[in-house]
Amino acid sequence: MKRTLIVAVAAIALLAGCSSAPAPSPSGSPAPEASAPAEDLSGVSVYYPVALGNTWTYQINNPDPVGVVIQTETMSAVTPDGDDVRVMIDRSFRYENGAYPDFTDSVEYVFHADGSLSVPYQSIPDTSGAQVTIKSGEFLWPSTAEFEAGTPKTGVIEATIEADGSTFDQAISFTITGHGVEEVTVPGGTFQARKLTQDMLISIPSAGLDGLPINATVWLAEGVGQVRSEVPDLLGSGTSVTVELLKFTPGS
Repeated sequence: MKRTLIVAVAAIALLAGCSSAPAPSPSGSPAPEASAPAEDLSGVSVYYPVALGNTWTYQINNPDPVGVVIQTETMSAVTPDGDDVRVMIDRSFRYENGAYPDFTDSVEYVFHADGSLSVPYQSIPDTSGAQVTIKSGEFLWPSTAEFEAGTPKTGVIEATIEADGSTFDQAISFTITGHGVEEVTVPGGTFQARKLTQDMLISIPSAGLDGLPINATVWLAEGVGQVRSEVPDLLGSGTSVTVELLKFTPGS
């Protein structure tokens, strides 16, 4: 039981702004109808370029048995919403060793006028059989000014995990902080990238988990987006799950 919960917790960690591969869903979500922006939104965020059709290809390096996964992300809808911009990203995941079936899904990012970025979460399936459902809260990356000052964003996400016929309440406390710019080399090139750390404490009181630390890091190049991310493997392999950019293709 505890291992099942750890796997479910790991799925949350990998999805927390790191764009790493979640475990496969039984069926892909339909792609939303694309919409064109009413204005030039290319400079709305230092974290990602915002334009319809922007496409990223990543290599995700997981410990066995998952192995290498090729992930493709495409901005399929860009919609101004007051001072915010809502962006739908369609994702596909191809498991190179065939350990799991390939699948697709979609996620929504909300870019704010101050440069901060929020990611609402929904129900997330995973191979352990556990179902994680976010009840309240969202991850919020720092604004441009907060990143430059090293001012963290903090918050709490409340969730439930359904596993082996039981339901567990879960709290995710997070601190997300900017750490300046570093040179990062990945298969897609060498970039001057903003470093963002995401430190989480996971608590599931009824399962005996109290303040389990998870520390993820993501590097983002302005005008390109995420070029690398890293999160520890929680199942004891001693290695980290890494995501590296293979190619970025600008859209319209």
